Amino acid sequence: MFKKSFLALITIMLIFSLTSCSPGKRTSSGSNTVNPQESSSGTSTEAVPTDFEMLPYISGSVAVLKLDAAADGSTQQLKAGQVMSISLGSNPSTGYSWYATSSNPAILVQMGEPEFQEPTASATTIVGAPGTAILFFQAVKAGSATIRLEYKRGWEKDVAAEKTITITVEVK
Repeated sequence: MFKKSFLALITIMLIFSLTSCSPGKRTSSGSNTVNPQESSSGTSTEAVPTDFEMLPYISGSVAVLKLDAAADGSTQQLKAGQVMSISLGSNPSTGYSWYATSSNPAILVQMGEPEFQEPTASATTIVGAPGTAILFFQAVKAGSATIRLEYKRGWEKDVAAEKTITITVEVK
């Protein structure tokens, strides 16, 4: 009896959570949104922010500029609204991660957390194997910003980063 009641409760919670996540007639009250548009059925759709594109792992490959560690010390060009990605070797099992700092977040902003890709050398995942961290940045408006990427352990405050990469981005 307890098992059936528990399963019924879980099912109801799942259905409720799925229905509350579906797009409906919700709109954002923020000033950085596109006005809801009427669909052919006459209902309004959810407002979409205009400042940032959808995150790359949601909307697919949106990066127009794809960089790696070889871009260290370089100056790159982007247009406002464009996205760039930086792919860097990483092994989170060692405690090390890439941390990014933009000198001017009003010009260039990081989009979400770094995405980790497992190594593709074998068909099965190898626990503890190094992979690739991909960081995404979006150009917001014209200007210049410098990104400083540090490969370090987040809890070690008085220890120098294992690796440091600096990239200047000019937004037109």
